[in-house]
Amino acid sequence: MLQFSFRRQRGMSYWGWLLLVAVLGFALTCASRMAPAYLDARYVTEALKVLAENPDLETMSAGQIKKELGRFFQINNVRGEPTKALQVIRGAKSTLVSIDYELRQPLIYNVDVVMKFNKQLNTARPELCCDALVDLEQFRKRD
Repeated sequence: MLQFSFRRQRGMSYWGWLLLVAVLGFALTCASRMAPAYLDARYVTEALKVLAENPDLETMSAGQIKKELGRFFQINNVRGEPTKALQVIRGAKSTLVSIDYELRQPLIYNVDVVMKFNKQLNTARPELCCDALVDLEQFRKRD
């Protein structure tokens, strides 16, 4: 027969609770600092998918594309880097809409988290929306 001793079943110690609270606090701090950036990235993806469904996309000018995306961003309260990083690159047979940016978010004291987002819409392959298919470094070196 097993004998249970109530002395051994006291629950978590003070140090166990302190460690649990510290880990949960750190996780909540990370989530509260990084979640807005990932939410904005989700809205950027949705905006590009809505733009891909537009039948007039090939005939739209770069300004019209930026205006259309700007409206979507304004409705969904997307501000900052995603709106500044918008690029429209015209090719011979397609248009590339790219939103490539990097965010640096302070986490704790002098520790920062760097988040990189690269969303692209190529009108030649709209079904592959939002995956980074083209390396834009070659275009940036020309400028």
